[in-house]
Amino acid sequence: MQPRLCVEEFIAAYNAEDISAALACLTGDAVYQDVTYGTHSGQAELKKMFERMFREADARWIVHTWIAEAQRIAIEWTIDSQITDAVPQSAGKQVRLFAMGLFEFRDGRIAGYREYLDFGQVLLQLGASQESLHRALSRHLARTLQQRALTGPSRNDPSQDHTHP
Repeated sequence: MQPRLCVEEFIAAYNAEDISAALACLTGDAVYQDVTYGTHSGQAELKKMFERMFREADARWIVHTWIAEAQRIAIEWTIDSQITDAVPQSAGKQVRLFAMGLFEFRDGRIAGYREYLDFGQVLLQLGASQESLHRALSRHLARTLQQRALTGPSRNDPSQDHTHP
């Protein structure tokens, strides 16, 4: 499948809360790095992550910009969410995320996704106090730095291919 079509199908599945269709767009060992929900890999973990996402918020992606190359697609997007009763302290709140996402492909399916957004804006929209904002952003930064150190460069980055002299 062409990368852009695959991403369009993935987003349509996400917006329809169709976990099976979303998972069908991903490789069996796909790694998904979500700013809010963390890093998950493999179909079983991703299924649990999507179940939690759909339980906690009613959200829809809207893509504004597409940048594509053979094995990668970057998108600029917004997502409008309404937090559900599954998150009692934030139930009913509206959140709008402004973000960038990078999809990487292998064998016609998404092998990796990395998300970039201002997590502080999310917390402020949820009504976080200055103290809780500082605590949450500090934890988030530590987690992000740890994840990046563990995952290193992209698996699909040809500049990182050390198999050829």
